[in-house]
Amino acid sequence: MSASAATSKPSLAASIASWRDGSDGFFRFLADVQPRVPSGTGGFIPFNPGPIERAEIVKALDGTGVSIAIFCWPRRHGKTLTSAMILVWRFLTRTAENIAVVANSERQVVDTAFRTIRQTFEHTPLLKQLVATGTIKVGADRIELPSTGSVIQAFSSNPSALWGKKLSAAQISEIHAAKNGGDDVFEALAGSLLDTTGSLLLIDSTVAPKSSKLWELYQAATHATDPDTSIAFSHIQYTDLDDACAKSPAWIAPAKLRSLARQMLPHKFALLHLNRWGDAANLLFPAAVLDPCLEAYPLVLDALAAGSASIVGGGLDRAFGGTVRGDKTATACVAKIAIDDEEHIYVLDAESVPFSRMAGIKNRLDGYHGAHGMKRLVLESYGAQDIADWAGTRPYSAGTEVVHPSRRTKYAAFLALYQAAAECRLHIHPKFRELIAELRAFEVHEDGKATDGEAAVPKFSHPRGGHDDFVHALAWAVYSLRSVTLNPYEIAGVNCTGIGASITHCALNGGEHVPPCADACRSMGEARQLHGAYLARSPLVPLDLAPFIISKLRNTGAHTLPR
Repeated sequence: MSASAATSKPSLAASIASWRDGSDGFFRFLADVQPRVPSGTGGFIPFNPGPIERAEIVKALDGTGVSIAIFCWPRRHGKTLTSAMILVWRFLTRTAENIAVVANSERQVVDTAFRTIRQTFEHTPLLKQLVATGTIKVGADRIELPSTGSVIQAFSSNPSALWGKKLSAAQISEIHAAKNGGDDVFEALAGSLLDTTGSLLLIDSTVAPKSSKLWELYQAATHATDPDTSIAFSHIQYTDLDDACAKSPAWIAPAKLRSLARQMLPHKFALLHLNRWGDAANLLFPAAVLDPCLEAYPLVLDALAAGSASIVGGGLDRAFGGTVRGDKTATACVAKIAIDDEEHIYVLDAESVPFSRMAGIKNRLDGYHGAHGMKRLVLESYGAQDIADWAGTRPYSAGTEVVHPSRRTKYAAFLALYQAAAECRLHIHPKFRELIAELRAFEVHEDGKATDGEAAVPKFSHPRGGHDDFVHALAWAVYSLRSVTLNPYEIAGVNCTGIGASITHCALNGGEHVPPCADACRSMGEARQLHGAYLARSPLVPLDLAPFIISKLRNTGAHTLPR
């Protein structure tokens, strides 16, 4: 501090020394200075965290070797205020503090935690006096304490603005909202803080999707056998509305919280005010959609189709053995079957290929053709050209295609898969456990990014530390059948041998009846068999043979009549 400040406040230097160390010093700083923060009722009041929040602050400031402190708290619990006050405390009690306050966009640079910090200097009596005397200089996006060489500077989350900065502390709110899920800005900040002893990165946020950097940090901090002790991850959540009303800080009125619960969509309220990880997941296949798809059924095409028209497709998502992330090469085989005028998808296989060996991939795909008559196949372009060259020599070569997994292509594939699930037309056998586990965690995000100069399309991703190999293989298998439209029941040709007027009245010839000669007609015999398979499916309003032939049976072959 300057000499004039020391003269006007003889005990200030001693007070600063008593504020310096750990949570005890921080709370002594709060008691002595009473830094002002915005009040929910207007104006400014001293910052005073609740008992639960105080306990979490102790863990963050007193943890041995902690270099990242994360306050993952519900809305209005003071997480950003806590981060801001810790930065003010460090700024006043240490020398040469170089502090970055990072916003998720350039437009918000001075409108997040930095605004709160600046208001604290403008409205706290002691700090306001230091600003008035010139001891502390407050600018639009920068606060300086020349006597100690400490600076607080506002930045955007653009990594290029942060690379190369030597920082002692930094803060960012809702890191998952930054570009690329927060990966880039985290790497830039971590690199800038790396070589400073006692540096601290503060992150405050509500829960985020499991594909975000925040979830990755949570997993690292709470790992069952090898937790990262450099991360102090404070997570406050509530089981339900009653729990939130009972345990929320004193400044959150239970009546107002209950009112919000009535006014907001349940999912949105749970995300913001209960702060549960499950509510942050933008699941493509939530339990309400996926669970009805799970059922046991015969994994044999003839038994499934029971005479209905069908076609089989396959998909490949290839990885190379020994990948760092533990990705697998997965294949999937599905049958599209026409049932009651709807096309249902049955998963016949979804398995990984041991060690991602090419021989294993070839055997698997040939097996699909041999066992189920696979006619279509989609290969994701990454690392699959050799498989594509080989598939060009197989019986299913005409139906094989290589697709580039662009956002738009993946959107079309996953949309078809989702629509089948949402309409209860997707059927997955419980034996495919790895596929089901991936589907339960698979996420979709609207991040506003355009592709190929067109409108933005969603991004599909798996949780941090998870995988989506089986999901992609399944999506490509379904995608392989996108251009195939099935008739409900098909007969391969009609050969009429009838006589007289019965010919024109026969349902197989465009009429509306089953004539007496039907008992001796081979084509009508085939139609009866298909009708029997139709009745075995127990339709709600079963059709008799003639209406069945008229509305559901399609001739895919020649149609001959007596001369």
